[in-house]
Amino acid sequence: MAKKRKFAPGVWKEEAFRESTTDASDTNETQVTDDTGGDDNNGTTIATVVAEPTHEEDDNLETPEKKQKIENGDGDAVVLTVVLNKIPLSHDLVAEHLDASTPVDTMTKEERRKLKKEKKKLASLIQLDGGRPSILLSRNYHMKLKLKDLRDLLVYLLTETKTLPWIMIKNKFNIQKVVLLYVGGLDPSLFGIDHRDEDAISPVAWASNATGPITEMTNLKRFFDVVSPMKGGGEKNKIYSPVSQILNIPLSNTEKAKRETARAKSRVPDLKRDGYMLTLQEMQELEFPLPSYLTGSTSELKVNWIETDQIANAVSPDKRKLIAMDCEMCLTEHGSELTRITLIGEDGKVIYDELVLPTNPITDYLTKYSGMTEERLRGVTIRLADVQKKLKELINYDTILVGHSLENDMKVLKFAHPFIIDTARTYHHTRGPPSRPSLKWLAYRWLERRIQNGGDKGHDSVEDALTCLDLVKLKIKNGQGFGEYYNDQESIFSRIGRYTRPRTSAVIDDECVINCEDASTYIKTTSDAEVVAALPQAMKDHHFVWARLRDLEINYGKPGPNVSTGSRHHPDQGRAVFLSYENRVDAEEEEVREAARSVDRSLAAIVESMPPNTAFLVMSGQGDPREMLKYQELQRRFQALYNTVSISSISKEDRFDDEAQAALERGVEQAKNGVCFFMVK
Repeated sequence: MAKKRKFAPGVWKEEAFRESTTDASDTNETQVTDDTGGDDNNGTTIATVVAEPTHEEDDNLETPEKKQKIENGDGDAVVLTVVLNKIPLSHDLVAEHLDASTPVDTMTKEERRKLKKEKKKLASLIQLDGGRPSILLSRNYHMKLKLKDLRDLLVYLLTETKTLPWIMIKNKFNIQKVVLLYVGGLDPSLFGIDHRDEDAISPVAWASNATGPITEMTNLKRFFDVVSPMKGGGEKNKIYSPVSQILNIPLSNTEKAKRETARAKSRVPDLKRDGYMLTLQEMQELEFPLPSYLTGSTSELKVNWIETDQIANAVSPDKRKLIAMDCEMCLTEHGSELTRITLIGEDGKVIYDELVLPTNPITDYLTKYSGMTEERLRGVTIRLADVQKKLKELINYDTILVGHSLENDMKVLKFAHPFIIDTARTYHHTRGPPSRPSLKWLAYRWLERRIQNGGDKGHDSVEDALTCLDLVKLKIKNGQGFGEYYNDQESIFSRIGRYTRPRTSAVIDDECVINCEDASTYIKTTSDAEVVAALPQAMKDHHFVWARLRDLEINYGKPGPNVSTGSRHHPDQGRAVFLSYENRVDAEEEEVREAARSVDRSLAAIVESMPPNTAFLVMSGQGDPREMLKYQELQRRFQALYNTVSISSISKEDRFDDEAQAALERGVEQAKNGVCFFMVK
């Protein structure tokens, strides 16, 4: 057996890769396997071409020995079948001369000159391999592809970015269109891929390993002889949205600098304390209790609630005093109730600190967080009504309340106040909004202070309130931008639209996917047939098209008899609203097979309608989510019960124990794994 070529990953040696197949116009002699596959092809030729080189051909063309070597798995690249329409690469005059039976020596000088000129033009077009784009996957890239790799490939195809280490695009700038098709239900197991196998990371020829409904997809087999395993992102208990991972992209350094400059210009120098207060809109978004005079409501407050009285002769906003507040809670038969409240003045001194006896029987003291125990509350007589009376004395319209995630404290106090500075909002998580930082992390990062280290003794509300006060003072001192991070991402539609040669885009789906408002066009559909019908015009009008076929999602279950989804499609995990495990029922095998045949027919129609030199990417997005959903729902059910009843009264089947946690993590790993396919027409 011939010795394998060796080269460093990312260093491309073109001769080490098997070329994507071409049509008969590229070589003197070709061996073409033409499978019309019925009426769906409508003249489309599926060509697996093996050039039979002669002594006149270039040494770089494949020999049968090279072909056999790669088919045996000894080459350094994977061939991707290319689907081609029979379109001429040259003008009629070129074809006439190249095919002419007239010997060259009998031609006139003018005819020979014209022939030479047209041959030169043809050579510049075909460049040995036809000048046609082709895709080659490296066998030397020993890592499973991730969804972000596919995202990076899209950007690479549509703009000018650095090459990728796992793929080579020949004649990239001849690619005219890019289509990304999301096909849910294409599970790795259908292609003989075990996601638990650490070696299952490379592209594989799948036809001989296909099982179950996927064997119905003859067009998929003809278009894509190679399948690549792919993995999405997530945490141990959940997966991230596959759609979001594909369609969101980090900002380029240049764009990031532009945005930071814009933010810096918008910042108000020497912003006063009132400038850091939550706006009414922010308070509404965070579900803060609102005073009636902010909402315009004329109705009375709810029973047992209080609000800060509005006064006409208030001090100027920047002169309002700061009071930091922190509360501790426990769980009772009626939910969370107050067990301790602390108020600290702007000078850092405690002005109010009381233990509070809940109104209803306690079911969980939450000692780990609150520090409360039965013994500690024994003898306490202060009630919520007493606390509310004190709040009305200490806090008025000239007060700015300071705290961390204060909406929770205000709800448990049944107290509405208009002026809030929340450290969970004025300081950012490193991932940027809407993620929230913990108070413990903020104290360590910005104050170099360690808090909440009491272990089983819980938090100290005095310590937490003082930390919030010091953080706000530090923020006011340093100004806007201090302690802030931004999730510097944008949609792929925005990125390609900012390209030197702006690219337009279209989304074809039954929902407006994340950031679809940034696309040039959004076409709402209600069936796979409508997606297929909309694609030809979208591909004609735009450079990039995102589309989704949903029929095969039935492979992961279908809605139960009492579930309405609003359309003939049922939701999947990649959507904002997805079908729960309890509302799924397994589809019959014949139903799944019919869905596979439907998707296969759609694929054939889509490929047929594609213009030449279109890059076509197909992805499943994720694997089977059912086990993950099953244990996520068990975890939520257990948590709800745990918050309301004693653990001893929770039945075994409703408990989320270590065994269930391990099963959830296995389900998440399964759901993260999908497949993808690549080709150029």
